[in-house]
Amino acid sequence: MMILLDSSFLIAIFRKNDSLHQRAVENIDVLKNDCCISNGILSEVITVLAQKTKDIELVRLAYNYMKDNLTIIDESNIEMYNDNVFAIFEKYNREKFRLGFTDCCQVVIYEDCYLDYVVSFDEEFKLIEEIKLWEFK
Repeated sequence: MMILLDSSFLIAIFRKNDSLHQRAVENIDVLKNDCCISNGILSEVITVLAQKTKDIELVRLAYNYMKDNLTIIDESNIEMYNDNVFAIFEKYNREKFRLGFTDCCQVVIYEDCYLDYVVSFDEEFKLIEEIKLWEFK
């Protein structure tokens, strides 16, 4: 089983005072599966952790964990990646804004790489019919 991790889950694991930290820890077994992230998610996790914690050692720990334990998907290898992301973005935001561009990136990666689940705490992912969202305990 291949699982695409979203930044909300990873940030909650590493940031102990995150409101979702305990829930992330309770569901840490998901990491026993083959898990992947995109370069965009790697960047987002590092940036948010650095901004919120100001703890470069924690950021280094998170970076090394992701680099050493997760498959990092290079989005630039996906044909027509940005066009496909924008098509998803348009689909879900036509009437009103509901889904961010980075979340739309996750949809394209999920489909292109034939992944099984997306692991995220973001409620917006429940709107997306193209993906299967991991069920937390």
